[in-house]
Amino acid sequence: MYYLDEEPKRSPVRKLILLVLLFAAAYFAMQQWAPGTLERLSFWKKPDKPVTGINPAVRIEPAPSPTPGGTVASLPGQQNPPVPPVPPVAPGGVDKTAQVAVLLYHRVEPVASPALHISPALFEEHMQKLKDSNITVISMQDFLAWKRGEKTIPARSAMITIDDGFVSAYEIARPILKKFGYPWTCFVYTNFISRGSAITWEQLAELRDEGVEIGCHSQSHISLRDMQTKSPEAYDEWLKQEIIGAKQMLEQRLGIRCATYAYPFGTYSARVIEYIRMAGYEAAFTLGSARATFTGPSERIPRYSWLDKQPLEFNAVFGWSGRLQTNDPVATSGGGLPSTPQAAPPPPATGASAMLTQPMDGEIIRDPQPVLRANLTSLGAFDVNSVTIRLSGTGLIPLTWTDDAKTTLSAKLPKPLDPGEYTATITAMVRGKRVETQWKFRFDPTGGYDDALAPVK
Repeated sequence: MYYLDEEPKRSPVRKLILLVLLFAAAYFAMQQWAPGTLERLSFWKKPDKPVTGINPAVRIEPAPSPTPGGTVASLPGQQNPPVPPVPPVAPGGVDKTAQVAVLLYHRVEPVASPALHISPALFEEHMQKLKDSNITVISMQDFLAWKRGEKTIPARSAMITIDDGFVSAYEIARPILKKFGYPWTCFVYTNFISRGSAITWEQLAELRDEGVEIGCHSQSHISLRDMQTKSPEAYDEWLKQEIIGAKQMLEQRLGIRCATYAYPFGTYSARVIEYIRMAGYEAAFTLGSARATFTGPSERIPRYSWLDKQPLEFNAVFGWSGRLQTNDPVATSGGGLPSTPQAAPPPPATGASAMLTQPMDGEIIRDPQPVLRANLTSLGAFDVNSVTIRLSGTGLIPLTWTDDAKTTLSAKLPKPLDPGEYTATITAMVRGKRVETQWKFRFDPTGGYDDALAPVK
């Protein structure tokens, strides 16, 4: 028993239960009417891991979004970064009917080798004519993307290539091309770089940084068909250096992907093309007055070659006339010559400019009864009725013209040849003056060695 003024003693369990109920009531009351205060008092929650590496003074803006015109909106106080243009795609996809005139120059100099020289004033005149003729100059990368079917190009397009790597390409041609905003390709052979009148590695790196395409033009600038006295094994090893080794050097020294090759003197064979493919080139360029096409072979893209006193070939470019690239395969006869005329190395000094011939000058053929062909546009304004062709040991051979313009002749030999060396001679009247030019080839049933056309291993 206890007295009325005495407080009854409560058990500890009852006190704990009452305390929990009081805290629960307070918690739900604060959650309802003071959640901010409750968040600050949530000491039992584990804090998030702090983020390091961010300056708290820097305000992070949302990423800019492209505008309808394709540019990126600037952040306050910030200039727009360059944005690669979206590749133009025709409504019907890639224009497979487009054509490309590839122009080839060597030395843009006031005075140079007569056969390879063009004055700066005339070179600039050519660039202006392209503009006036509404011919769009595209880059090599545009061309390759078109050939892959990834990008369309204007129906009348041109590319500008400068071969060999003379320093005049950097010092003289480059400012002119910059003036017009024209992209271009510089084909160099590696043994010439940083020597004498050649461009230097440092200048090539500068061109690279400006967006100029750097292509391979071999290691030593010798006709790739020239076996000389090499054995088949030695010839194969030499081709590797000229085609693969030179590519690797350009890629290593300049940190680039070298995707294009230009054959020295425009000469090639089935064996050479095997190495071009093995090296991974996307395109290889030869000579020949014709516009490149979408379906034309990528391993032998023709180029209009500027030679001194040879304006007619380029007039066809500006007038957008003349031949188109053919799809003829590389022939298995004649050591792998293509069926269309290709460029020969410079002929002997006979008073005529270099011309495109088949067989090529110095070539070894295996066909005992070949068809002789020659493109005479390099002669200039010749009298068609005055043209004759002769072959040593045979004499005068009847000829026919393979085109309506009567610029390319064809002559079938009347009888098979005996093994040996032969000289073809063409004569014509040019502006009242008799002009004669010659080239040589050799008939050898073995083609120089038995497995001339065997696949490269």
